[in-house]
Amino acid sequence: MPAARLKTALLGLFTLIPAACATGPLTLDDNLIVPGSRVGEVQIGMPLATLLAVKGNPATTSPISGTDATTYTFPDGLTVGANDEVYWIIAEDARFHTSAGVRPGVEQIFARASFGKPRCVETRGETTLYDYGNIYFDVDNGEGKVKRLGVVGQNRPCSTN
Repeated sequence: MPAARLKTALLGLFTLIPAACATGPLTLDDNLIVPGSRVGEVQIGMPLATLLAVKGNPATTSPISGTDATTYTFPDGLTVGANDEVYWIIAEDARFHTSAGVRPGVEQIFARASFGKPRCVETRGETTLYDYGNIYFDVDNGEGKVKRLGVVGQNRPCSTN
């Protein structure tokens, strides 16, 4: 009799699994910055045609010197580098944030405490860049606050200046 009960319990479980998995598709319209992956609905590796279908026409475009790629700047505070597909994303609007709450406008000390030790640090005039490989952020040296966060699919080289 225990085998019959087990069979009945398993049959009941297997009929519930498809219903539990029948949730809707994952929405990425959450303004979440995921290192090495995405900012909101814009994903690293996303085809250019999909980017433009999702975001609409950019406010500005400009060629990236020395490459076939273009910078696309959108009204919502995202700037995207893409050729045939997206290879970097920069968020400059405070609505975009990491799961820890790092976003443009937060204090530099909070961002550094959230990410830990950077791979490299580069001071460029009025800003300092803290690079963690698949995510980085710029800090306004005068204000001490994060100006923008960038997401890349591969580590960018550290400057040697």
